[in-house]
Amino acid sequence: MSSPFTGTRHLVRLILRRDRWILPAWIVGLGGTITASALAVPSFYDTPEKVAGYAGAVGTSPVSHLMSGRQAGIDTLGGIVANEISQVAQLGICLMVMFLVVRHTRAEEESGRAELVRSTVVGRHAATLAALLYGVAAALVIGLVTTVSMLAVDLGLLGSVTYGAGLTLLGLCYVAITLVAVQVATSAREALGLAGAAIAVGYLVRGVGAMQDNALVWVSPFGWAQRMDAFGAEQWWPAVPVVLLTAALLGVAGWLTVHRDFAGGVLPARPGRPRASRFLGTPLGLTLRLQRGLLIGWAVGLTALGLLYGAVMPTIPDLVASNPDIAEVIGASPDVEQALTDAFLRYIFLFMAAASCGFVVTSVLRLRAEEESGRAELVLATGVRRTSWMAAAAVVAFAGVLLLTLLMGLGLAVGYAVGTGEWDRVVEHVGGQTSYLPGVLVVAALAVAVVGLWPRRSLLAWAVVAFVVVQVLLGETLRLPSWVDAVSPFSHLPEVPVEDFDPVPGLVELALAAGAVGWGLWAFRRRDVTTP
Repeated sequence: MSSPFTGTRHLVRLILRRDRWILPAWIVGLGGTITASALAVPSFYDTPEKVAGYAGAVGTSPVSHLMSGRQAGIDTLGGIVANEISQVAQLGICLMVMFLVVRHTRAEEESGRAELVRSTVVGRHAATLAALLYGVAAALVIGLVTTVSMLAVDLGLLGSVTYGAGLTLLGLCYVAITLVAVQVATSAREALGLAGAAIAVGYLVRGVGAMQDNALVWVSPFGWAQRMDAFGAEQWWPAVPVVLLTAALLGVAGWLTVHRDFAGGVLPARPGRPRASRFLGTPLGLTLRLQRGLLIGWAVGLTALGLLYGAVMPTIPDLVASNPDIAEVIGASPDVEQALTDAFLRYIFLFMAAASCGFVVTSVLRLRAEEESGRAELVLATGVRRTSWMAAAAVVAFAGVLLLTLLMGLGLAVGYAVGTGEWDRVVEHVGGQTSYLPGVLVVAALAVAVVGLWPRRSLLAWAVVAFVVVQVLLGETLRLPSWVDAVSPFSHLPEVPVEDFDPVPGLVELALAAGAVGWGLWAFRRRDVTTP
């Protein structure tokens, strides 16, 4: 073997072959959302008065600073577009590279496939380099899509390129962070947890620093990328610390690759208890234990999202007063303050319900992951029935999203109460969020049906989530046909609090969800347990 990088080219080709559907899905989903937002925003701020109103209402909002940082040029159309897409673009590119890199490094070692590959003529660093090149390519594509979408609405060449470059560098930095997490962790789930925690910390540190307008923004890669001041006084020197940190982290990842045991991590595996509880010996107990970290992570994230949106709600009348076109997006009259608040609340309920669809699909698709790893076959070789094993996963997903829904509603109510001092709307907010739960359960049930019927096409469940998110976020902006909107389960539920609650549509969707789960259980019972 001539080099520790021998075989890298072949591994890159293998990764691209395996991800021939996954990578385009990320690019279309994330890039399409960024593009649609960039194309839609300018139509709402087509006069100097509207631009100035946005700068006054959003550009000075502490909550906006927490969520999106202090965007330069907020009093220009380019700054407004950058501010509007930054939350989705920055978090989206970091999450994308995290999942892609872990999938082709630690997950491959955990499954045993990496050991087979390394038994051939493959260098020690080939797998790490291949994953690095793959993550870099994915980040470059998203950065390019973002830049082109900004140029498409005439936002200016220098500002568009600066923003796209900052976004790409942020993605590259988190590719390196994920590669370090892969070497430290002992499992793919632990690597995702470490890298996800790094994303959350970086995002929150930048947000707190932006709120207080202090030096904390310089502690986070999110802050460095944003301080390139796209659409303001563009400056490229903040890219230097991003590049230096990325290079240092890649060096650490390479060193750890050599000095750790293959299929092991720097952190030692924590020994378990000598005896398991009786509950852990049941399908439900085992599933709950395996998904405990997933549920806790989503609970923290969505509760925090509810708190943020609740804190934003009191500022909506002022924002709409500066730009009445926003009222059209959320479906309300700009002249009635209560109508504005209710319409915005409806939009928040829908958005958070759509976000929770990500949890239920992730939870249900753990079934397929257990099949692919061979662990499901070991469990089913005992006295555990197939339907019991699959039903346990469905129960955990359904119960988990019910808990998340209650926490989202509670977080929204607390955030609103802190901002207004009105603590008498807690039940209203929690109940309103719960009214959209049947739509989420339909998405979960479809995921169960897909796993049961077409296990090798289980990623189709994510296509449902992508459609729901696009319909909720951009349905009004894109003016989708009514028959397209009707495909979404949320379009048939009453638009609480704009409309009065009607239990009939929700009961119908619950019945449909039960039927889909039953169909999935029936199909899983009759088919073979499959592996890649």
